[in-house]
Amino acid sequence: MPFVRSHGCEIYYERHGAGPALLFLHGAGSNAATWWQQLPAFSAQHTCLTMDIRCFGRSMAPTDEFTLGHFVADAVSLLDHERLEQVVVIGQSLGGMIGLQLALRHPQRVCGFVACDSSLAVDHPPLVASVERRFCTVSALAIEQRSLGRKFLDEQPALAALYAQINHFNPSAHRIAPEDWHRALRRLNEPQSLTRVGDLEALLCPTLFVVGAEDPIVPVSAMHDLAGVVPGSEVVVIEHAAHSAYFEQPAEFNRHVLHFLQRRVAGLTGLDPPRTE
Repeated sequence: MPFVRSHGCEIYYERHGAGPALLFLHGAGSNAATWWQQLPAFSAQHTCLTMDIRCFGRSMAPTDEFTLGHFVADAVSLLDHERLEQVVVIGQSLGGMIGLQLALRHPQRVCGFVACDSSLAVDHPPLVASVERRFCTVSALAIEQRSLGRKFLDEQPALAALYAQINHFNPSAHRIAPEDWHRALRRLNEPQSLTRVGDLEALLCPTLFVVGAEDPIVPVSAMHDLAGVVPGSEVVVIEHAAHSAYFEQPAEFNRHVLHFLQRRVAGLTGLDPPRTE
């Protein structure tokens, strides 16, 4: 299994397909396996990198390393290891927060950005309040109940169970004390961790905000607010989806993102030869 050494941690990743490169970054309820409905659609024309973010899945680390700084550094280490000069970043929830920071801190490495159901860890008051409210009201719910819409839970119980099983491979499900995990998550929504909304004006790569119409954490209106700040950005609303539109409505998610890549990012991504040991 492939790992890359990054700042004292072994980061698990996978590489699929060939072509211009995409980096998929999962949310706090998942790990690299969650992109199973995207890989067949995207790897036909793209090199697809998935990774277990530090503290998730096979990338074991203590919760005091659960910081955007570590996450961004790990993504850069992976790109360097694979000799990729540029990628399009596709990030869901926590992955969108990391993708935003990667694009702002290393703009030369990111030639496109897709944020899916992500608060982006910005100081937008309704988003900050919504995330905090979520922490206070749903901690007793199972992961699939927190992240998936009611329609999906009722009509796709097998896939909802799979979503939960993917999460159960994370250390937070069996190794990390719940209070430590919640503390680590909440740090990302504290004032010192938030990026100013105005700083998004510096996000110059083609950007797409994807949000489920029924997302209880990320209001559709907030995504339109942020799109008004990011030059030339777009918003796609996925019907019949909550906080995990990529998982609940994969065909719609894949269609919109592939169309965005073809229209806005085609020809911009560069792919260096695969790394050989």
